[in-house]
Amino acid sequence: MLKFSLKTALLLGAVASVASCGKTIEDFIEDEVGRRANDLAGERLLQVHGETTLNGRTRSGDMSTDGSGTVTSGRLDGERNGSMRVNATLGDMDELSFSNGTTTTQFSKAAGDNIDDGADQLVVRATSSDGRRRAWLGNAIALDFDHQTFGVWADGVGTTNGSVNVGSFGRRTETADMPISGTATYLGTSAGVSVTSDGRALQTQSQIAVTTSDFSNVNIASTNTYVSNMSGGSAWRGQHLDFVGTGTISGNRFEANINGVIPFSATSTGDVDGYFYGDNAEEVGGTFEMNGAVGNYTGAFGADQ
Repeated sequence: MLKFSLKTALLLGAVASVASCGKTIEDFIEDEVGRRANDLAGERLLQVHGETTLNGRTRSGDMSTDGSGTVTSGRLDGERNGSMRVNATLGDMDELSFSNGTTTTQFSKAAGDNIDDGADQLVVRATSSDGRRRAWLGNAIALDFDHQTFGVWADGVGTTNGSVNVGSFGRRTETADMPISGTATYLGTSAGVSVTSDGRALQTQSQIAVTTSDFSNVNIASTNTYVSNMSGGSAWRGQHLDFVGTGTISGNRFEANINGVIPFSATSTGDVDGYFYGDNAEEVGGTFEMNGAVGNYTGAFGADQ
């Protein structure tokens, strides 16, 4: 007669349980390690292992390319509810998707798409296998975000019916918990898409500063802007896209009017829609658009104290 120890019996029971779920032993171990990794990481914006969905506010606009390669874009529409979703395996981003409330744009490594999520990068970059879809997501780990992040995504790149979308996602501050006095400075990063007046589409990244001296009025500045081709490669300084602006805070959100800061872009104007995030307005995020001599410039940002 065969004798089984309690440990052996438990192991066989675990194997049977795994088999009944259709999982392999490797899957079971991976999920268990992932669960423990999530526990060790504590409360984070994005889970180390598994799926995270964040709701937010998005804006969208047309972006089309004609037969000669000239790109044109329309102004962004009004805000609407949207979301972003990340699925990760032990810290590696396997899937990324954005919804603007009407359409969903997805990226999956399993489908051959590229998701470049290096921990030292301020912005995660995703490109579909056919190059028609591109996205830029604020890297919450590198940026030390606990409550929000931002995204910019383009669909139908190089076609006559493409679109560009921007969004701010996370856990917004309850209006009742907003400070009513005091000062705060938030520093962070933006990503965006610039369609120039001569018909080129470029991706952008800048430094963002949002300040308030009384939680009634707000100042915003986007500086040290760099641009590069949509396909990537070396970036160059795009000071014509730097902007400053002022606005007002109402509840847990703020609106600001912006304009360019150098003579060439001084007449370019636009707007910012922003929100406060966290239990006590520890972070801010939002979207922006600027039009004029610079062409059409749209983006999203996030920043923390």
